[in-house]
Amino acid sequence: MTFLLLFILSLAADTCNGGPYSLVRFYENMAEVSQLLGPLPLEFTNDQWIYIRPDSITLLGSNVNVTSTTITEKKKSLDGTQIYVRSPSSFDGNASKFVKGILINESSNMIKIQDESISDKELFLNYVPANHILYLEEPPKPKFYVNFTYDALHDEILHVSYLRSDLNWKTRYQLNLYNDISVLITIAEIRNEGESAISIEQAEIIGGDINLKTAVPVQRSVLLSHDPLFPDFGLPNMRRSFTTTSQIATVEQGEESGGVYVFNIDKPFSIDAKTTLLLPMLRPQVTVERFSLISKYFSDSSSTSKAQRSYRITSDKFLTRGK
Repeated sequence: MTFLLLFILSLAADTCNGGPYSLVRFYENMAEVSQLLGPLPLEFTNDQWIYIRPDSITLLGSNVNVTSTTITEKKKSLDGTQIYVRSPSSFDGNASKFVKGILINESSNMIKIQDESISDKELFLNYVPANHILYLEEPPKPKFYVNFTYDALHDEILHVSYLRSDLNWKTRYQLNLYNDISVLITIAEIRNEGESAISIEQAEIIGGDINLKTAVPVQRSVLLSHDPLFPDFGLPNMRRSFTTTSQIATVEQGEESGGVYVFNIDKPFSIDAKTTLLLPMLRPQVTVERFSLISKYFSDSSSTSKAQRSYRITSDKFLTRGK
């Protein structure tokens, strides 16, 4: 006999209870991540949520029927918190004076103060400008929870899938010309622009005629660390990560389907926060044709133009868009 169970779940965090992603599909501008649904409660921090597309969060299973999905934002209230506020007596252009107060209502910035320079009684200020308030500790940030109700088999293995804009990839190329010999080095540049490290058990990078749409995340400052194992490739100011030669993961030969190419990564790997990981890809056989390119615009007056050295590359394998 088959039994169906009804569950209400809370989903969150980069990975369920710190576990690795079971599968990540990297696209040029984002990634689709899938992870095993683990023990509860789970939550998304605000720093994680800004990179997640909420409408893409999906509960996956071979025999699962999702009946509802609810997203809830929760934040610890600051009501009753002791703060410092600019005294009304210093609003007329005098030197700023701050007095102790109690935040009564966070939404309207209602504050209770006692300023003896004005009155010996308690005073209430409403709609105080945010730049007139000093907090004694960093205000809490919101957290986000996703609740599912669903029917599934009691032994069903479930995964959660969603899109993240802080994970992406692109191809980097280096062409070396040695007289009649041409060598094209292909590198997969995988970027983690998020605030936390990730571990990945299985990954695919997707190339070809495909591009997903999402909001552009807030740009953040990052670190640059030079490493002698690979050339610079014109990378942005992000820390780059490498593993030793004996343990390095590689990108396998791509498989084509409907104009989209899927490249599997053959080993599990991890990427630290604000880090770019470079992995070797295929080594294609290329033929390079050298020629001079002259651009000429026809007009009723004479003009001169110089030839520009150019190259035409023919490869025996599909080359994804890159630099």
